[in-house]
Amino acid sequence: MVVVRYAHAVAAIAWIGGSIFHALILRPLTVAHPDKMGQAMSLIGPAYREIIDIAVVTLVVSGLILMFSRIQGNEATVAWAIVLAVKITLALVMFFLVWRRRRSSSSEAATTGFASKLLGYNAVLFLGLVIFLLASILGELVEASLK
Repeated sequence: MVVVRYAHAVAAIAWIGGSIFHALILRPLTVAHPDKMGQAMSLIGPAYREIIDIAVVTLVVSGLILMFSRIQGNEATVAWAIVLAVKITLALVMFFLVWRRRRSSSSEAATTGFASKLLGYNAVLFLGLVIFLLASILGELVEASLK
């Protein structure tokens, strides 16, 4: 179970870290220097997408294993189940936003303006950070149930 937890944490860190790097470094550079960054983004994009795909698969598989492991134990309280349900719901929303973003063409993504900023990478980053917080809360709830 240590390896499963480790894989889950590393996948979450890779996704959230990549999202932070994209939001705070790559996107501003692309806006400031579109000519210079266009070629770099065409090289970075596929590698980033592959990392995210691996992270999503790892998160889903390890998350299911962790969930079923906890459900079988005595530490799965009602509060734990509620927080887990919120975490899973937000993760599904995040997965949907990434899926929808990939399906839209780059020209559509560039012209949607405010909605794109609200429901694009900013939303994925925000949801990822909230999910990370909920994971910490789940850990605290498990520790409290063991006392």
